[in-house]
Amino acid sequence: LYYMYRGVAHADKIEIFHLYGLRYDITVLVPGKIGREFVKTVGHFHSPKPANQEETFSEYYEVLAGEALYLLQKNKRDGDVEEIMAVEAKKGDKVYVLPNYGHVTVNPTEDFLVMANLVAADFPSLYEPFRIKKGAAYYCIEGETGRTEFVRNPNYRNSVGLKLVPAPNLGQPTDLVKHKGLYQAFLEAPEAFRFLT
Repeated sequence: LYYMYRGVAHADKIEIFHLYGLRYDITVLVPGKIGREFVKTVGHFHSPKPANQEETFSEYYEVLAGEALYLLQKNKRDGDVEEIMAVEAKKGDKVYVLPNYGHVTVNPTEDFLVMANLVAADFPSLYEPFRIKKGAAYYCIEGETGRTEFVRNPNYRNSVGLKLVPAPNLGQPTDLVKHKGLYQAFLEAPEAFRFLT
């Protein structure tokens, strides 16, 4: 359903990513559905930062082709959902996944979705919270009329409203990505991305 290419960089640029402890990945989601549910990633949370056990690592995404729905979810300590939003992103949009949020990416279109991410290179992704609950708090499906709909996941005990947010309405942790892709922005000013590590 999707392909992940980790640690992508031009041969003469790999060292700068290593120096700053970051990794640039590319993920490709095929178009389609399983039943009525659109193709999505398994989803994961991030491990806590060593220096601050209350805050997890963050991640930065960019849509390179197609359209994405990023389900960004914050959980309570008991594993139930505290907050969830669906971020609509198109080619060129950047989506910053804040610390303490897990995320699932959905391809709600009939085209391939190609996206990149910039993330700390050496922390483990935590898949178990989404695996236990069989996904995020909402599923993204094709409705009876052919429109995209969100259906609550019954494996969560509580019910939290889903916020729908266009990617351009989200804040960015750096202005460097306003008119540049993540890859180029990082290579031009790697110090500006220290917040990821």
